[in-house]
Amino acid sequence: MTRPIIALLAVCAVLTALPDRVPAQSSSAIYGQACAAEIEAIPSFECADGVTVPITIDGVEVTDRAPATCDRPGLLDNGHGSDGQCVPFSRILNLSTEAAQVSVMCRQKKFRSHDATEYDEIDVIAHNPDTGATCWFQAKADDGGTVSGVAVPAPTSATDTSFWVSPEAVVADDCGSCHDNDPFMYSPFVSQVWDHVPTNPFGPYTHVGQDLGFDAWPRWEMAPRDNTCLSCHRIGTGQWAVGGVPPDDQNHEKPGTCGQLASWMTGAPFPGADELARSYPLSHAMPPNIGMTEQEWAVRYGDSVAQVHSCCADPSQAWCNVREIRSYVEDRSSP
Repeated sequence: MTRPIIALLAVCAVLTALPDRVPAQSSSAIYGQACAAEIEAIPSFECADGVTVPITIDGVEVTDRAPATCDRPGLLDNGHGSDGQCVPFSRILNLSTEAAQVSVMCRQKKFRSHDATEYDEIDVIAHNPDTGATCWFQAKADDGGTVSGVAVPAPTSATDTSFWVSPEAVVADDCGSCHDNDPFMYSPFVSQVWDHVPTNPFGPYTHVGQDLGFDAWPRWEMAPRDNTCLSCHRIGTGQWAVGGVPPDDQNHEKPGTCGQLASWMTGAPFPGADELARSYPLSHAMPPNIGMTEQEWAVRYGDSVAQVHSCCADPSQAWCNVREIRSYVEDRSSP
């Protein structure tokens, strides 16, 4: 019996010496590491360090409620159960460095006090202006819950979904259909604190983690010649599928720069807008602070806007010159 016991002890010794199996990395960890490598590691932060985005009625800031309409409502639909598009005390925080552009929005979708530290959603956009590499992080409250804006965990260090949702969930939320031309979108709401938002309107642009589903987000622009609108920024094809090809449902319209945004920024009424917001000049957010009458605006920009709408309706027209937005990130999978 001695030999079998010795043999068993030897086997146990060998098994003990074998290295533990390394568990498979989560998609959150893979994405975070790729974003840190392609852009920069994003640190922990405090929402309270951000600047408050004002809600005003007739130019007077409202702080005691969430009015049904306001001068500059948020264009992003706050969804069922929210207090509408005019909720005070959302904050924007600029975490940009010399190498990276990083913008944080701590969103209030329900009315809370000015010193509240709880939010309904926290969004982070990180962008490498040299290569175009862009990453997206999102923390969302469960129904009836909140997200803490205190000591917010570093998004690029996430290993699970205990705070930041998975990259697959971010893809499903379809942020890229609005941000189809640029990581950082201008709106009347955000324009109030625009000096706290990084910008790079003509820089390279693409998404990290394309193998996780970000390759489905539109990254195409129209480029007709001599269009005045395009002298300040790109206009993407977010109304359509990748490559400017309309989806099967012709009535389907995503709120990209070639969809609702193109109309909302040039005179069409948008949700949450009060009488002042529906009147010129606030009704025509593009271009901002132009200082001309509505008639002068129509003379200078009317033809260019009509051209944009024509290309949005039928991007196959040759003169629309639909093309992929350039980037300098190699086509490779995440590590």
